[in-house]
This record gives sequence, structure tokens and C-alpha cells, in this order.
Amino acid sequence: MQQMFKRYLLMYSGEKNVKASIKHYLTYPSKSISVMSDLFIDTYGIKKPTYLNKEELDEAIDIYWDTFKVFGKLK
Repeated sequence: MQQMFKRYLLMYSGEKNVKASIKHYLTYPSKSISVMSDLFIDTYGIKKPTYLNKEELDEAIDIYWDTFKVFGKLK
């Protein structure tokens, strides 16, 4: 999970962009917008669209962000 977070952070840089891209991918998953490698996708495939409603998805993404963010944790 942390490696995936790092990929999103490298590709989309800020909190707003990372959260928006994760939300878009979870709602409309496709190989063309995935940050995962082709090898990973070929091995594990593309996930199915989320079953969470908008509020649940936003809350889950906020928890994911708070769990893996590096900002404020570096000294």
C-alpha cells in the first residue's frame, strides 16, 4: 500500500491531485490511468469499480492519505 501511495505522490504530487486521481481510478478503473506497472496489472488484473458511495469513498481516501502521507512526518 505504501509503494502504491508513493507512485501516486510521484505522479500527481499534491494532496488534492492524489485524492482526485485515486477516487477517479476506484470509480472507473482502467489500465490507462493506473499508476501500477504493466507487469503488476498483467499479473493481478484491474480491480472492479468500487461499491462505496461518494461519502464512504471520500472517507476511505482521507484515511489512506492520513495513513501514508509523508508530509509532517519527516524531521
